[in-house]
Amino acid sequence: MMRNRTKRGLALLCALSFTAAACGGDDDSATTTPEATTAPEATTAPDETTAPDETTAPDETTAPDETTAPDETTAPEAGPLGDPNPATGEPLEVIYMWSGVSPAVDNSADLASAKAVVQWINEYGGGIGPDHRELVLKDCAAPDSAIAATCGSTIVESGAPIVLFNVIGDVEPWATPTIAAGIPILGYASADASLLGNPDTVFALSNPITGFGQFPAQLAKEIGATLSVIDVIDVPAAVGPTQALAPPTFEALGAGEVKVVPISPTAPDHGPDVQVALQDNPQLWSIIGNPAYCSLSIRALRDAGYEGAIGGISNCIDAAALEQLGSDLEGVYISYSAGEDPANADYATYLAIVDKYDSTITPNGTPVGAFVALEGFRRVMEDYTGDFSPTSVAEHIRNHGPVPQPTIEGATFQCNSTAVSLLPIACTGAFAYTQLDAEGKPTTFKSGG
Repeated sequence: MMRNRTKRGLALLCALSFTAAACGGDDDSATTTPEATTAPEATTAPDETTAPDETTAPDETTAPDETTAPDETTAPEAGPLGDPNPATGEPLEVIYMWSGVSPAVDNSADLASAKAVVQWINEYGGGIGPDHRELVLKDCAAPDSAIAATCGSTIVESGAPIVLFNVIGDVEPWATPTIAAGIPILGYASADASLLGNPDTVFALSNPITGFGQFPAQLAKEIGATLSVIDVIDVPAAVGPTQALAPPTFEALGAGEVKVVPISPTAPDHGPDVQVALQDNPQLWSIIGNPAYCSLSIRALRDAGYEGAIGGISNCIDAAALEQLGSDLEGVYISYSAGEDPANADYATYLAIVDKYDSTITPNGTPVGAFVALEGFRRVMEDYTGDFSPTSVAEHIRNHGPVPQPTIEGATFQCNSTAVSLLPIACTGAFAYTQLDAEGKPTTFKSGG
C-alpha cells in the first residue's frame, strides 16, 4: 500500500519543486539606548536663590504613595520578537541547502532569510533544544547538478546531524548520498523523487498538494464552480503531475470538472491560449508557475475581460509582479503553505525579524518558507534530549507528537507519515488562502486542508 501511495505522490513533488524553486540587518539596539547627553545638566539644577521655601514645599499628603507605583502587572508586553532569550549552549552546526544563483534562478533571498531567522533563534528563541545550543548554518548552494553532487559529498563528510532546506530544484545529487548516510532531511517544500520513498529520514513541513489540486478544488467548491481551468507552466515536472492528480482531487471533493491547460514557459503572450480555454466558460482559473509566468496569464485574463475567479500559488506573486500588475491583482485568490496573514503571531514575528536583521528581504513567497523550516526545526527540538547524532535526531522528529505549525493559525505538523495519505514524507495537510486587494495585498485569511 505504501508503495502505491509513493508512486502516486512522486510526480506531485516534482511539480512543487519546479514552481517553488523558480520563484525566485544590523542590530539596532544601540540606537534605543538613552545617551548621556539627555541627562539634565548641572546648570539646570535649582540653586539656593530659586529653591522653594518651606511654605511651597510639598507635604506628605501630596507625595505619591506606594499604591500608585508601577508594579510587575503593568510591565509592557514583549514585542513580536519576544523577550531576549539567548542561546548559551555550544554551537550546533547544520547544513542548509539552497538553489544559489544561476542565469535562470536567483534565490538569494532564501539564504538571506535563513540567516536572519537564525540570528533571531539565537538571540530570542533560546537556541536549539533544552540546553540552548547556538544554531550555526553551513550553507551549500546547488545551482546545478554538478555542484549539488559536491554538496552531497560535503554533507556526508561534515558529520552534521541534519540537513535543512526551504525550496530547491536540484535535489537528487545531494539528497541520495545524504539519505544513504542516514542523515535526516527536514525542509519546507519537498523537491525531488529521491526524497519521497524515505519517510523515516525525510520530513516536509508543508502540504505539497495545495496548489496542484486541493486548493483549486476547495475554492471551486466554495464558489460553486462547475468547470475550472488549471493553467500550468508547460514542463514535464509540472504538467504531468497536475494532469494526473488534479482530476481525482476535484472528483474526491465534489468540486466539478477541471481542465489542465499547459502554456509554454517561453511564450511571450498567454493571450491566444487563454482565449481558447475561455470558450468553455470556466468559473475558476487557477495558475501554477513562477511570477513571470503567472503575470502573463493574469494580464491575458484581464485583457480578455474574464470575470470569473482567479487563483494561484503564493510563488506567483513577488515584488516585480506586484509592480507590474497593480490593480489587476484585485480579487485574485492566493494559497499559502507558509501563511502571510499579518494578524498571525508567527508571521508578525517574521516581519519583525526582517525589520531587525535584514530589511532588504521582501517578506512574502519563498523567504517565508525559510522561516517555516527553521522555526519548525526549533519547535520540534525544544524537548530533545538525545546526543545530536543523525539517527537520534531523525527518531525524535519521526516519533514526536503534534507541533504548532508556523504561520498557519490553529494547524499542527507531525512527521509520522499520516498527514497526507499520498505523500508519507509530508508532516502537515494545512494551508492558508486569501484574496488580494487593489494593491495586491492579502485581505482576510482562511485555513484549509
